[in-house]
Amino acid sequence: MASTSRQPLASTSRQPQTEIVNAFAGLAPPSASASTSATTSSPLPCNVFINHRGPDVKHKLATDIYNALTNMGLNVFLDSHNLHLGDRFPEALQQAMSRASLHLAIFSPTYAQSPWCLAELSFMLKTATPIIPIFYRVQPNDLRHLIHGKGIYAASFLEHEKKGRYSIHKLQEWKMALHEVSFYTGESIDNYE
Repeated sequence: MASTSRQPLASTSRQPQTEIVNAFAGLAPPSASASTSATTSSPLPCNVFINHRGPDVKHKLATDIYNALTNMGLNVFLDSHNLHLGDRFPEALQQAMSRASLHLAIFSPTYAQSPWCLAELSFMLKTATPIIPIFYRVQPNDLRHLIHGKGIYAASFLEHEKKGRYSIHKLQEWKMALHEVSFYTGESIDNYE
């Protein structure tokens, strides 16, 4: 799935891009079949953790990728499919990220508005588990230039600073996490319906 040219991928159907799904083929169990890929009642263990901003991609791109990967026999964690009433979600998310063989981070226009997304990304980097970024309607430079106060996420970080809920150290950690992942090879998708 090494797309270094960052050409936008277009999809007229709601099926995830073949390149994205194929990147996970090596994680599928040898005897995986669609009939054995039902969602699990527990978020653990998982092969793939999907980090995303819900309002931007949960009901389209993230769910389609989740379905395609589970149909390949992978155990995939997507909060809307794996969290249940009564679950302590911070612990469930952290356990799923810790046990994942691979993280998929979907960066979208409002991603940086969510402290949860940013905290998950920072934690994923600390696990040293591979991360595959998908740049959905954003470009790697949007993440890269944030440390200079520029790019699509700059306004979100100004808002975080204004609210004062997070220390300058924590905000800097999140900026550095975005900056680091901006150099990972991934896919750019500008149009997905």
